Amino acid sequence: MKKIAIALVAATALFAADSAFNYELTPTIGGVLPEGNLGTNDHAAIGLRVGRNLENSFLDQVELGFNYSNNIKEFGVKGNAARYFVNVIKDFGLTNNLSLYGLVGAGWEDVSAKFVDNEDGGFGQYGLGLKYKVTDNFALRVEAVDAIKFEHGDHNLFYTLGFAVGFIEKSAPVVVAAPEKPIMPKVVNLDDDNDGVLNDVDKCPNTPAGVVVDETGCEKVIVLRDLGVNFAFDSYKITPKYLKEIKKVAEFMSENPNYRVVLEGHTDSTGAEAYNLKLSEKRANAVAKALENLGVSSNKITTVAYGETKPVADNKTKEGRAENRRVEAKFNK
Repeated sequence: MKKIAIALVAATALFAADSAFNYELTPTIGGVLPEGNLGTNDHAAIGLRVGRNLENSFLDQVELGFNYSNNIKEFGVKGNAARYFVNVIKDFGLTNNLSLYGLVGAGWEDVSAKFVDNEDGGFGQYGLGLKYKVTDNFALRVEAVDAIKFEHGDHNLFYTLGFAVGFIEKSAPVVVAAPEKPIMPKVVNLDDDNDGVLNDVDKCPNTPAGVVVDETGCEKVIVLRDLGVNFAFDSYKITPKYLKEIKKVAEFMSENPNYRVVLEGHTDSTGAEAYNLKLSEKRANAVAKALENLGVSSNKITTVAYGETKPVADNKTKEGRAENRRVEAKFNK
């Protein structure tokens, strides 16, 4: 039971939404099922939403929305309703393209003056939806929302189909070159055992040739492991199927407490080199966060970003690029 609980906590941390765009515009079509005591008929609704995608936040999006219905009957009297609202959204990834999301929000309903039982007023709402990413900047949204009027507690159930379009692409991070260091006179120092560590810091001066050493000149124990954790294009989201591989690393660290782990993030060659370097850092950090949630101490985890510089497959093919979007683990004492 304890292992299941740990896995669920880790999975929740992994299901973070990410987007290459700052904003999302979503036209919607759907219908409304009013509560029986409202005296109104089932009716259609159209709408429009504008969302702002968030980074480094528990929430994934804030959106402003508008719904309109013009064929409403209240005990035979025809009228219309305009509803304005704001929602906050939390996304939970299921696969590389499909996610489940929840929302809560509030708004104002403006109804026809000739209605008797239905009046203008505020409402709160909550709901669930599914989002399927068709392309990098287009997705389908299916959603059900329960809107509850503040004054009388009456309910309207909204069901909608949305067509989400991303716009204003996030800019690549600006890389500032470090100032050139002044040229200092060379100091002659010897390396008698030819291990790359100079004598004045070499704690193991007689290391055999060819042995990999650490910064003190002593033999370094390294275990390389391909995690098998790969990522979708332009994404650092870890999907649930890779949690099993990350758990293996956590179990290895638990069984070998003297080891540390270095997580190396990589990308394919699509896009700007500076942007890919930052994306590879986010991928390594995502795996690091998952390990911490599985009980690995953060002071035993180091992340390194390599961007597109170390491919393991041909970036000219779709399959090769998929293999290159990865994180590798290196263990050392």
